[in-house]
Amino acid sequence: MNADAEGNSGAVVSAQSREGSPVADDFVPSALGTREHWDAVYERELKTFQDYGATGEIWFGEESMYRVIRWMQKHKIPLDASVLDIGTGNGVFLVELVKHGFSNITGIDYSPSAIKLSASILEKEGLSDVNLKDLNFSKSFQHPSSALEVDVETL
Repeated sequence: MNADAEGNSGAVVSAQSREGSPVADDFVPSALGTREHWDAVYERELKTFQDYGATGEIWFGEESMYRVIRWMQKHKIPLDASVLDIGTGNGVFLVELVKHGFSNITGIDYSPSAIKLSASILEKEGLSDVNLKDLNFSKSFQHPSSALEVDVETL
């Protein structure tokens, strides 16, 4: 067997979780699942936005964003329906929702840097009626009374 740059011979190595126990199915945890990763990403994007006005990436693609809006229109979702964007990131989807007439919009993200970037982009667009909250949905959902009441049927 050939060894890679780190000296691994290609044998399966049991991954360890942060607590030190093996991770189910030997999957190595991804940096994409950490708040630290997203804070760093959105700090860079906030700096880029401040310096150059670039809003950053649409992580799931522009077409996906418009597909959701078309679905909402096709199913006649009322323009004043409560819309919750979980993991709002740079808030570009929020901007598009407002441009398409939606008015009761909240964006949440567990990265404070993402919320700062979203707020900056919304401010530049002149949109002050969009709610933003620094919130870890998966943890608040375990204790909904402590952070945000969610009507799951409106998601």
